[in-house]
Formats: sequence, structure tokens, C-alpha cells
Amino acid sequence: MRQETKAKRGGRGKRREWMMNVGLISYIIGLIIRIPLGRMTGDKGLGFYAGAMELYTLVSVIFTYGIARALTAQVKYKVRREMFKSAKRMYRNVMIVTVVFGALLMAGAVFFSEFIAGTLLLEPRGYLAVMAAAPAVFLSSVMGVMRGYFQGMGTMLPTVHSRLLEKIIQFGASLLLAAALYSFGEKVAALRKTPEFASAYGAMGAALGWSVACLFGMLHLIFIRMIYAGTFKQQLMRDNSKYAESNLQVFLTFFQTALPYILCALLYNMNYVVDQRIFNYAMNVKEKSSIRVAHWGIYYGKYSVVIGIAAILCACIGAMGAPKIVQLQEKQEYREAQFRFGNLLHYLAIVTIPCAVLLAVLAEPITGILFTGDTETAVSLIQAGSVVVILFPFAYLFMNIMQRIRNHKVIIFGGLAAFVLHLLFLIVLVSGTGMGIHAVACGMIVFWLTVCVAGFIGVKGYLSYMPDWIRSFAIPAACAAVSGLAALLLCRLLLGLLGNILTLVICLVLSIVIYNVLLVLLKGVREDELREMPGGSILLRLWERVHLI
Repeated sequence: MRQETKAKRGGRGKRREWMMNVGLISYIIGLIIRIPLGRMTGDKGLGFYAGAMELYTLVSVIFTYGIARALTAQVKYKVRREMFKSAKRMYRNVMIVTVVFGALLMAGAVFFSEFIAGTLLLEPRGYLAVMAAAPAVFLSSVMGVMRGYFQGMGTMLPTVHSRLLEKIIQFGASLLLAAALYSFGEKVAALRKTPEFASAYGAMGAALGWSVACLFGMLHLIFIRMIYAGTFKQQLMRDNSKYAESNLQVFLTFFQTALPYILCALLYNMNYVVDQRIFNYAMNVKEKSSIRVAHWGIYYGKYSVVIGIAAILCACIGAMGAPKIVQLQEKQEYREAQFRFGNLLHYLAIVTIPCAVLLAVLAEPITGILFTGDTETAVSLIQAGSVVVILFPFAYLFMNIMQRIRNHKVIIFGGLAAFVLHLLFLIVLVSGTGMGIHAVACGMIVFWLTVCVAGFIGVKGYLSYMPDWIRSFAIPAACAAVSGLAALLLCRLLLGLLGNILTLVICLVLSIVIYNVLLVLLKGVREDELREMPGGSILLRLWERVHLI
């Protein structure tokens, strides 16, 4: 029995890792695609594209995370008790509501695209992208419900395969359609003598690529549903439960479960939409509408790409360690849980702090390699907002633990406090100062700092743990500062002589060597900690070969 239990847990763990990896790949593809899009459509094209895509993402995440997670939980609960008819009834009712609601949203996005773009986003030229993303809103909603049902029934493969297929097709379709419609937009711009139409049509093509990808993802899920039809039918025949829930009971039970997930999805994903509206309004009031679209495109297509990729890769370290900590705490192995948590915090600090410092000091060659157009604004944004690379992984770790122990209060109220505080800071900075787009980056720092503090308070109460601030954070910060200063001086010396690529490589190698040497000399990490840390054994072998330890 123990071996079977371990095997089941191991299987679940592998499935969770698969889901996490697929989510990571999907997120990174969504960021990377902005690099070639920016080269095709320019900063203004990304500014038009941003509003439509973030509206789509907001609606999508409500269904793919909020509704899907709740449906998975309810279906899984019923399947374990062999209440297959009740599970199917819940799936059918939720699907009906989703189809109706999704169809209304799609119709609204098509027929009121100009109102949404002009009034809600204050980006009138973005109506083309909003209209093109409308089918994706409907299709992603339906796919979210289907994926939730599959996961609740115990199969992860449809979700994994469909998400990967969707992202791969989206990458190719968005770029092809953006290029084609940008060329068409150039002709329209020449006729109307308004250059912005080229960028607007390019953004429309990119948004249309999402709809095409969602269509293929939907067809794939329908195909998988047909394959599993026989299995699901056999399960229904095994259902001997006598109690049948009414439709009202099904809805009440479901929405009671779904409400916390929906709130979380809204609080943590509506920043871009709200921030863009506030920023656009402030720029219009200050009569800076001529640079407004381009600056938002730089923020969305350059700053967010560099910071987002670095932050999510660092956050994976925390995601891998969180399940074990919760398991140990539930088994009442409190000291071991505290030890693991302390190691994870220390390792996150060792990785994230130098990463943020290097992004700030090497922002110029990084943006020079990846982007075209206005890179000066992108450099200053990365330098101002690189601290998010530190804050986001810690916030993600803390809230991941809170989610695993189902402490939704910390997640919801922490997200609400973060959203309100970041909103107040943003309004004050963007209206009362000349910071412009940099105010938006500062607002996001406030958001993730607040989430980080709220999450730490929740985890501290759960684990009764207080970190060693000096060794865990101060020493890595000091080592990162010294290595970052060396990289900055070398970058300024070499950039004009060797170019972006060679300068970046040389500065990275030198700074990493200096950082590791200082970390060992200042006893910032112990050998036993390294063995417990994800990837620590690799560093340990490396340090042993160069005789650092």
C-alpha cells in the first residue's frame, strides 16, 4: 500500500511538473513573440496590440484559471466518489453558461470595438486589434472549461498538448498575419495620410493570430473529447449514486468554489488594462498623446519582455520547492520544513539579486541585441524596474504555499491591497510628476512589493519561521553589488569598441565569476545548503573544480 501511495504521489508530482513546465513555456512564448512583433510593427504597433491582448488575457485567465480550477476541484471530488453523472451534469451546466457568456463577450468585442478601444482603453486606433481578438475570447473560454473537466477526470494530456499546440500555432500565425496586414496597413496609411494605420493593422494581424491559434486548440480538444467518449460513457454506467443534485445546487456549489479563484485571477491580472487606461488619460491631459502609444509599446514590448522572462525563470526555483515544504509541514516535521524553506529563500536570494543587478547594469547591450527603435527609454525602464526580478519570485513562492494550504484570504486580501496601493502610487506619479511611462514601472514595483510582504506574513505564520536576513540577503546583495559595479565599468569601456554581443558575454562571465568568488569567501552559502538547493550540486562541483571550496 505504501509503495502504491508513493507511486501515486510521484505520478501526481510529475503531472504537476509537466503542467508547470507547459505553463512556463506558454508564458515565455507569449513574451518572446513581442520581440519580432516590435520589429515588424514598431513601438506603436505594440501599443495598439497591448490593450487588445490584455483584455483578452484578462477574460481568458478568468476561465482558464478561475472557472477551470473550480471545475477541476468539483469534478475531481465527485469522480473520487464515483459520482460520474453529477460530474457530467456540472460540466454541462458550466459549459452552457460559458458558451452563452463567451458568445456575448465576443459579440460585444466585435460590435463595440471602437467604444472599447476609444473609451475603455483611450486607444482609438486599437479597435482593429480588439475586434480581431474577439473570437479568441470565446474560444479560450470554452477551452478553459474543457481543460478543467479533463483535469478533474484525471487526465492532464489534453491540457498539455492543446496548450503547446495553441502557443506554437499562435507564434507562427501572429507573425505571418502581422506582416501581411502591416503591408496592407501601409497602403491604407498612404491613402489616408495617417502613418499610424500601418501599425494598427499590424497589431490587428497579431491579435488575429491568437484567434487562429485558439481555433486549432479548440479543434484539438474536441478531437480528444471524442477519443475519451467511450471511457466517459463506461464511467457513467458504473455510477450507482441515488442522490441527484438540482441545477440550482450545482450552480451554487460551483460558484462558491469558483469565486476565490476568479477574484485571484482578476486581482493579479488586470494591472496592464487599468494601468494603460490611467497612463493614456494622464498623457492626454498633459498633451503628450504623440508619444503615448509608442511609450506604452516600449513598456509592453521591451521592458515587460526582459523583466518578465527573467522573473518567471527565477520563480520556477520557488515553484519546485514549495510542494515539499507543505508536505513536511502537514506531516508535522516542522524543523525540516523550516530548514527547507530557509534554504529555498536563501537560494532565491542568491539567484534573483545578482540577476536583477546584472539586468540593470547591462540593460544597454541587452536591449541593443533584442530590440530596434527607441532603446534609450527601454534601458531606463529596465534599470528602474529590475527590482521586480527579485520581488516576483518571492511573491510567487509565498502565494504558492498559501494556495497549496488553501489560505485564500491571504491571496485575495494581499492582491487587493497590492492593487489599491499600486493604483494610488501610479495616479500620483503619472499625474503629479514628469516620470511618464516610468511611473507605470514604479507602480508595478509597489504592487509586487505589497504582494511579497503580505505573502511573507502569511507564510511566517504558517511555518513560524524567521530568516537570517544578513546571511540570506545582505551577503548576496553585497556580492551582487560588487560584481555589478565591475560589469558596469567594463560595459562602459567595451561597448563602443566591441559591440553589444561581445560586451554582454564578457561582462556576464566576469561578473558571474566575481559574484561566485565573493559568495564563497564571505561564507554566503554552506555546502550542506547547496546539496539541498535546486541545481546546487552543479554549483558545488564547479566550485570544487576551481578550488573555491
